[in-house]
Formats: sequence, C-alpha cells, structure tokens
Amino acid sequence: MNLTDYYMTAPLYEPPHIEQREFGIIRKGQMMWRHHSFKDMGKLRGFLIQHQPHHVYFSSARYEHPSARPPDGEPIMIGKGWLGADLVFDIDNDHLPDKSLGNAAFHAMHLIEVLKDNFAFKDMMLVFSGSRGYHVHVRDGCIQSFNSLCRREVADYFMEYFPNGMENPRYVGIDAPVTIDTARLIRLPGSIHGKTNQPCRIIRAVA
Repeated sequence: MNLTDYYMTAPLYEPPHIEQREFGIIRKGQMMWRHHSFKDMGKLRGFLIQHQPHHVYFSSARYEHPSARPPDGEPIMIGKGWLGADLVFDIDNDHLPDKSLGNAAFHAMHLIEVLKDNFAFKDMMLVFSGSRGYHVHVRDGCIQSFNSLCRREVADYFMEYFPNGMENPRYVGIDAPVTIDTARLIRLPGSIHGKTNQPCRIIRAVA
C-alpha cells in the first residue's frame, strides 16, 4: 500500500479539541515518535503524507502543552499540563476465551449497552482497531477529570468476579491498563494498522 496516496484522502477522525491532543507515530522499523501536536486536521494530514507512518496514535488526554517533552526518566505528562481525558476501552480477541473477532465485537457491543444503561453515558464511539479487536471511546464531560483510581473502579465493574461462582452479567474482556491510563495513546480512526494493512475505522457513534 502506498501510504502517501492513502493519507491524501483517508477519512481521518478529528478528535475533539485536536489542538490539545498529543500524537505519536511509528515508521517501519523504528520506535514510536511522539510529542507531536497539530492545530487542525490539515496540519495532521500533511504530516502523515510526509512521513508515511505505519501506525498513528492520538492521546485520550487533552493538554495545555501537548508537544512538551518531559525530562528523561520523568512521567510522560510532566510539563504538558493535563486537562482531562476520554475514557477508553480496548477489547482484543486474544484476551477472550473464544478468540474470534466476532466474540470481541459481541463484548464491545455489550460494553456499550452497559455504559448506556448503568452509567448513562451518551457520547461514545465504537472503533475497529484494524487488527484483533475493538476500541470504545467515552467522551462525556463527566468523566474527563477522572483520575486513575476512578478509572480503575470503572474497569473493575466489568471485570470483577462474583462470589460462589456466580457469573458477572456485566463482564467484558477489556484490557484494564488501557482504561486506567489517564495519558493513553490510542490508534487514530482512519489510519492504517501497519501489521494488517487494514484501516482502523469507526463502526458506530453513540450520541
């Protein structure tokens, strides 16, 4: 696939407050190149056309200074001025007993229904990762200030085991560290997954 040609017209997702997001890319055979920020989608698209990345990520978090680079050995958010973060769930089929992509889709849809019914979240989107599973982004304002402990409680709600062998009807096979992280980089919908050459794409928006 010619990535320059692809990114000329790719249906890239524009995250809310794009100018406050950190972006990272991986070029073939290289480590992640991060701490980029863009004022608008035009600037981002031009960057992708120029560098032809095999993987493109954006931050679930918003920052005052998204391109700030922390000193060596310091936490990644030092100097960035954290403003809040979306709540993100990652469901990969290799985390499930039935490792089919269809089962991952079932878990993702169940997750969205529970988030709607039990948490009353309204601003969400379901994304196919381009490879092994699905991502669910929750963008409601009420969760933006959640710290890692709050996010852990949400993750535990879906993963906890009930006593006496009772099945948890809320169970979803999520990758909990992704949900707990307040500074996660997640794959950008519209970008290409470099291992499969499939696009990461939005399946469903819930608003």
